[in-house]
Order: sequence, then C-alpha cells, then structure tokens
Amino acid sequence: MTFSIRTKFLIVMSGLLLICLSFYLFMSITVFKTDKTQLVYDLNKSQVSNLSTEINVRLKSVAETLHLFAKLPDAEKKNLIGRIFNADSEVIALFSFASQGASIENAYYKNEYFETYGVDQEELRKKVYTDRDKILAFSKEKEKIWNSSFEGFPPLLAFGKRVLVLNEEGRPVSQKILVAYLKVDSFLQSISLLNISDIKITNQEGEVLVQKNVEKLVGRPKLTNSILFKKAKSSSVKTSVTHIEENGKGWLSAYSKAYQDQVMVFARAPEEKVFQVVKSLTVRTLLFGSIVLTMVIIAAFLLSKTLTENVALLAKRMKDASGGDLESPIALKGRDETVSLGQSFNKMIADLKRSRDELEVMNRELDKKVRERTAELEIQNQKVSEAQEALIRTARLASMGEVAGRTAHEVLNPLTSLLTRVGLVEKKVSSHYKEPVEVLSELEEAWLEDYQDGGFPKLVESWQAPSDIEKEKNIFLEDMGNLNAIRTSLEGQIDEMTRDMKFIKEEGDRIGKIIHGMRRLGNTNAVSKKENVHDLLNDCCYIMADLFDQQRFKIKKTFLDQDPIVILDRDEFIQAVTNLMRNSLQALMEARLTRGLKEEYWVQVSTFIEDDQLKIQIIDNGLGVSKENQKKLFTTNFTTKSSEEGTGLGLSISRRFLRSYDGDIVFKPSSKETIFEIQLPLSECLERKDVA
Repeated sequence: MTFSIRTKFLIVMSGLLLICLSFYLFMSITVFKTDKTQLVYDLNKSQVSNLSTEINVRLKSVAETLHLFAKLPDAEKKNLIGRIFNADSEVIALFSFASQGASIENAYYKNEYFETYGVDQEELRKKVYTDRDKILAFSKEKEKIWNSSFEGFPPLLAFGKRVLVLNEEGRPVSQKILVAYLKVDSFLQSISLLNISDIKITNQEGEVLVQKNVEKLVGRPKLTNSILFKKAKSSSVKTSVTHIEENGKGWLSAYSKAYQDQVMVFARAPEEKVFQVVKSLTVRTLLFGSIVLTMVIIAAFLLSKTLTENVALLAKRMKDASGGDLESPIALKGRDETVSLGQSFNKMIADLKRSRDELEVMNRELDKKVRERTAELEIQNQKVSEAQEALIRTARLASMGEVAGRTAHEVLNPLTSLLTRVGLVEKKVSSHYKEPVEVLSELEEAWLEDYQDGGFPKLVESWQAPSDIEKEKNIFLEDMGNLNAIRTSLEGQIDEMTRDMKFIKEEGDRIGKIIHGMRRLGNTNAVSKKENVHDLLNDCCYIMADLFDQQRFKIKKTFLDQDPIVILDRDEFIQAVTNLMRNSLQALMEARLTRGLKEEYWVQVSTFIEDDQLKIQIIDNGLGVSKENQKKLFTTNFTTKSSEEGTGLGLSISRRFLRSYDGDIVFKPSSKETIFEIQLPLSECLERKDVA
C-alpha cells in the first residue's frame, strides 16, 4: 500500500501532535498525582500529630488529677471534687476501688453532664461493673485506657490508674484503683475537620476509642488485624506516613503514638477518592486535546493542498512519460522548488524523445547486420558441432578409462586381502577339521560294533572296561574326554571362522562401496564422523596381517599413550592406510630378492602429535625411493611396478581421500628407511585403550 505526500504530511502532523498531547497528559497527571499524594500525607501527618499532642495534654492532666485525688484525705475529697470536675471539663465521673477492685468504695458524678444529656447515673454505675475485667488488670498495670461506650449513652473513654496511698510518714499503707470516665466531644470535633481522611484513635490493644461514626463505638471495634495498626505497633517511630494495600484498595495513611505509646492515632485516605480530581483532569485534558487535534488536522489538510498540488501534477506527468508520452510538457504554478523541478523534467523529456528517435534508427541498422551475421554463424556452427561431438566421444572414452583404472586399483587392495583370507580358511577347513572328524568316526564305529554284538548291555559293559591309555579311567570316561576335546577344538575353530567371515564380509562391503563411488565418476559420498584412529590402525594391521604373515614380514606398532580422535570416513581412511602398507609390502619383497633372507624385514605404524596435528608414519626397511622418483610419487598414473601389480593411482587417491578431511600425505626422505607420513587435524584425545 502506497500513500501520497499529502496523506503522509497529515499523518506526521497528527502523530506529532498526538505524541505531544500524550506526553503533556502523562507529565501533568504524574506531577499532579505526586503533589496530591504529598499534600494528603502532610495533612494526615499534621492531623495525627495535633491529635496526639491534644491526647497527651488531656490524658496527662487526667492522670495528675487522679494522682492528686488519691493523695487527699477522705474528708477533703468531697470538698475538692467539684473543683476537680470544673478544672477538667472532660471528666464526667470518678470511681474509687480497693486494690482487689471487687466493689466501688466511692463514686463521684458531674451532675451538669448527666442533666445536660438526660442520662442516669445508675446506668453508668452498672457499666462500671461490666468493666470489672479491665479494672482487675490494674493489679499488674499502673494505667489503662479503654472504650467504655454503651447503648443509650454518649461515647465515653475510661482512664484507669493504680495509686499508692501513703501515711503521714510517707509510707504506703494501701493501694487504690481510680477510674475516670471522659467524654470525647473535643476529640470528635478535632477528627471532623478533615473530611477526606478516616481518623481513628485506639489503645495499644487495637481497641477503637474514638472515630467519626460514634454509633459503632458501642460494639468496641478493634483494628488488631489492620495492616496500618501492625505497622505502627512494630515501628519505633512516633509519627510517620505510609502507603498500604488493604482489602484490594490503596490507602495514603499516617499514624502517631501518644501518651507513652498507650494511645495511637490513625488517619488514612483512599487513593480512589484522593485521585478523583486526577481523573477529572484527565477527562478535561483529553477533551481539550481532541478539540485541538481536530483543528490542527483541518488546518493541515488545507495547508497540504497548496504544498502538494505541484508534486501531484509532477507525479501524474511522470507516470504518463513512463507510459510513452514524451510530447506534452508540464506547466507548474508558484515560486518554490517544484517549479524548477518541473523545468528540469521538461528538459529531460525532450532529451529522452531525441534519444529514442536516434535509437530507433540504430536498431533498424543493427537488425539488418544481425540477420546477415546470423546466416554466416549458422554455417560455422554446423562445422563446430561436428568437431564437438568428436571431442565429447574422446572425453567420454578417457573418463571411462580413468574410472576403470581407478576402480581396478581400489578394488585390488581389499580383493587381495579377501582372497588371502579365503585361502587361509580353505587350509583350516582341510587340515583342522579332519582330525576331529576322524576321531568321531572311530567312536561311532566302536559304539555301533558293541551295540550290534550284544545290544545296549554290551555297549555299557564295553564302556565299563578299563582304558588302555589311562588306567585310572574306564572306556566311557576316555570317550567323554575325547568328545570334550573335540567340542573345545570345534568351538575355538568356530570362533576363528566367525572372525574370518566377518573380515571377508567387511572387505566385500569395502569393494561394494568403492565400486559404488567409482560409478559416480570418483565423487565420494563419504560419511564423516569421530573415529578412534588407533582402532582404525589396528583394523588396517589386521587386514594386512595375512599378506605379511605369508611373506614372514613383521608389523610393528608404536602408538601414543592416549587415543586420538579424528573426524573422517572409516572406509576411506582404511583404504588410504592399507594402500601405503601394501606399497611397503611390495617394497619389502623386492628388498628380500635383492638382499637375501638374512635380514629381518618389517613395517612400522607409529602415531604422535605435533603442532596440534595427529601424525601417522608408515615406515619400512625396504629399498627406499630414488630421488628421481620422489618428485613423481603423487602424480596420477605414475608407478614403478608392472601393469599387473599397480596402476599408479594408489597414492593420488589416498591423498585425495585425506585432503577431503583437511589432511595430507607427505614423503619423508631418509637414508635408511622409507617413511610416508599422514597428517590429520586432531579433534580430541581420550584415555588410552588396549591397542594390542
């Protein structure tokens, strides 16, 4: 899909404006949200700090009042109780208990409070007895604060204090528990100032003392499971702000500890409510942005028409020109760069028209010359085709001869080994199996003769007769010994025959693979994989062992302490090594004819590592290679042997095999021995296996 310049201009302008509006919206919302969060944190912190200070002042005043009241003599308490109630307007009742807290010793009431709210003092007295468990706790605690609100009464806060009563000498004579009941009107007035936050005042057990919804104070709600309460409880900081996630909502919270950490003030505002104004800002910004975007698109649409009109005309004229219309010039309006472009286009069209006319004339002349030249070439091609056919026939005959020679040489090596091993098998069959068969025939004749003379009893009687060869055995044990010896001999010969058959099969497979490869004109279809070179060299020595044993030549092996691993094709590697060993065999045979039988003739297979390469040397103590022939060793069809013994392809084929694995074969000149060295890239080395 293609777009016009006008469309692209509109898309780019709209996209840039949309990106700017989005960035502005994002930044404004982020800044506003951050400022709003900090503002709420500051308000909450200020509120809980102020409440905490107020609580400290009021509870400390109540504690001092109770302490003073406990020190007064009983006669003076009644006279001073009115002054105490007037001095602390929050205290509406005061109760005195013995140390056990079993019953009320003295009770004082602020009558104005009960008259104002129309509540009964006796109801409060009953409530005091329901708080007995709280009062009894003063046996261990000096002070305690709890919610004492109950049905039919304004919300109340109970403050208990355990004090010691001293005599005139300053010694403690008794212990009393004083409980003051306080109204929470001033606290309620303070927490109602901030409507955005939910404010609660609790004691250290999490019991809510004051909250906006006073009706719920009767049930003594608790914040024990609140995350905010747990944070404040475990924190060592007096006042702090924090963000919490609770009941699937986010809260901007603050807390403050008051009056010796016995009272805690909490304020929390829901994020949803705090950021409601952010949503409103977002909607207004989107609405404003949509209006601006629409206006800009309209303005860009009108502007793009004037900017792209000449470009559109120029594009249309170029399309007509590409279709072959080179006659009509283009006329553009304005003073911008498109007018200059139009003039250049008109000049280009005129030049193209002139060039096209010239080309048409040249093409007509060229066509005439081509027809004349074609007629001449047809006559020459007829002569050339006859010569090419003769060359192709000659090349095919040469290729067939090379393939046939290569096939004959490659097949000769495994075929020689195969025929040698077949000859050995034939000798084994004619010699090794004859004696066991004769022994079995004698046993069969003796048993059959005894059975025919007297049946099975006669046969058993002859078995029980003592042996003439081993006096301590009878005939039966002697026969069993002979059978056992025959079985043992046959088992060994069967194992040996199995190895021979495996050898013959492997060599036959190699011949098949060589012929299959040569059928494809020498293009190998080798399968390279990791191979243990020592295992392959042992196989090579085993393949050539029959030929060397026939000539009474020795095969020596000097291998590395580790097993080298190389990536190659097994059959091609064996073919290359056996080619070299066969050359050594023929060289040793020639040396024996020259030097005689007195010397010991051998071939040695050695491995070593040099320059990160595995090197394999095939060494023999034959006649060696003359300096003249050393330069021709790897030349195709070069050989010093008769046509019946060699074709001159062995070394060249072996080198081609090894070079396909990034290896090579080189001749190492020596005055005493003939040394051919195979070089291969080493893959890895393993722990040495048994190479015997």
